[in-house]
Amino acid sequence: MSFFYRFSILITTIFFSTNVYRLNAQERPISDISFPQKKKHIEQLTQNDSSYIKWEQKLVSHTITNDTIAQIKALNKLGELYCNRINYEKSYDSYWKALLLAEKTNNLANMATSYTGIGILYSLYNRRGEALKYYLKSLEINKSLVNDNKLTSDILIKNYLPLATHYFYENDPNTMLFYLETTDKVITPDNPLVHYVKAHYGYLSLLKKEYHKSLQQLLPIVNYLLDENPSYLVVLYAMIGDNFYSLKNYNKAIEYYNKSNSIGYQYKSHLNFLPDTFRKISEVYHNLDKEAKALKNLVISHEINQYLYSSRSPNNEYLLEIKDQFMLEKERLDKLAANQKLEQLLHTESLWRLRYIIILISAILLVGLGIWIYRYTTTKLRNEKKMLLQKKELETKKSAEILEIKNKELTESTLRLMAKDELLNDVKANLKKISDTPSPSNIKKLIKTITINSKENWEEFESRFTMVNEGFYSRIKEKFPHLSQYDLKVCALIKLGFTGKEMAKVMGISYESANTSRYRLRKKINLDKNVNLVEFINDI
Repeated sequence: MSFFYRFSILITTIFFSTNVYRLNAQERPISDISFPQKKKHIEQLTQNDSSYIKWEQKLVSHTITNDTIAQIKALNKLGELYCNRINYEKSYDSYWKALLLAEKTNNLANMATSYTGIGILYSLYNRRGEALKYYLKSLEINKSLVNDNKLTSDILIKNYLPLATHYFYENDPNTMLFYLETTDKVITPDNPLVHYVKAHYGYLSLLKKEYHKSLQQLLPIVNYLLDENPSYLVVLYAMIGDNFYSLKNYNKAIEYYNKSNSIGYQYKSHLNFLPDTFRKISEVYHNLDKEAKALKNLVISHEINQYLYSSRSPNNEYLLEIKDQFMLEKERLDKLAANQKLEQLLHTESLWRLRYIIILISAILLVGLGIWIYRYTTTKLRNEKKMLLQKKELETKKSAEILEIKNKELTESTLRLMAKDELLNDVKANLKKISDTPSPSNIKKLIKTITINSKENWEEFESRFTMVNEGFYSRIKEKFPHLSQYDLKVCALIKLGFTGKEMAKVMGISYESANTSRYRLRKKINLDKNVNLVEFINDI
């Protein structure tokens, strides 16, 4: 606490002592006042408490098993317990050890917890600037974890509430309201911390001197805390007492201040509230003109305050010159690591030079090998491609030669058929001349046989044509599906380059009929008169 505050307590003590002597008629003699012994109150604050023994045992167990994460969590929990039981030296030691381990393992979530705990310790010593710095460090870490989806947003409540409390003691209601409204954005109605948020709204109303509103907000929370977290009633009862004190309802104020102190002694929690509540009880009794009781409670407040925060207290000698041991230790380790790295670099410098030379030579060899492989592969692929092209040209040439040979064979076969048909026509003409002479029925039969042979010869022609000109009929039928079988015969003969006379002989028709057939074909395929029919058929 500040020198001014301690000095004011001393002056007030003297003032109250003077008043006690002046008011002997109103109060019993000072010699009859039963002041509590310092030892009694300090023993109640420091007597053995087994609540943190299990965590100390867990810490030992986790250290043996080398479970770093569990060690960090145990240290942070012990930091909280030691802080509530006014063992600030052990609390700070626990927090910075946890912070150091968390830094080594890059455990950001537990680093944030440690920062918040250290911030609370600074706040207890009115080092609010340092406290705010650590609160904001913790908030920054947790925000980054939430943004990376490594933690849910409700973890931020544990940052916003300490910040709201910080600005309560800074007498800054606007900033306190900002952090409470920010908390409302991330908290859900089923979150247990919602009751503590409501309590902070009650503290905000107290700060704004809206005392009736504050009581309406705080009193309903008492029943929840009695069941779930009675140790927090130290804080809540003290705040309710402040409201009644401000409303000058002194009896109620004393009642709730005493309740706060009783819970503090019972649960060894939030013991930093005790000096203030005893001092406020003293002020209430002073307002009631009960100076003996006022002095008694003021002495208790002063003694506990001295034990908690005085430089003469062995409990606090360590923390009066509180330093960020985590940062000092981290700096020491960084320097040690830097020196070790420098020694290692100096020791291995010659080896690295040799490695660089080997790497350079290897790189040159690899590049040379890569170039050779590339050229070899490129040349090989080029030769293979050239061979494939030559092979393809040979196959194309061979196919063309085969096609030409087959077309010649087909042409020769057709010509033979033409000669045969011409001979048969002559025979047919001669037989007609003698049809009136013996056996006319036989003659007719002969004529019919000749016609059948002609049809079979044509079918043989079509079969050979299809073999040589594969797909011709299917392509022309696809383009002109309305062509008749007769038209297809005309197309086949045109494809083979037959003249009008040759077509007439093959088909057994006159030359004029052959030309008519060609004309009708042009008309059916809707061919312009400027387009050559033979070229058009050959392109199909």
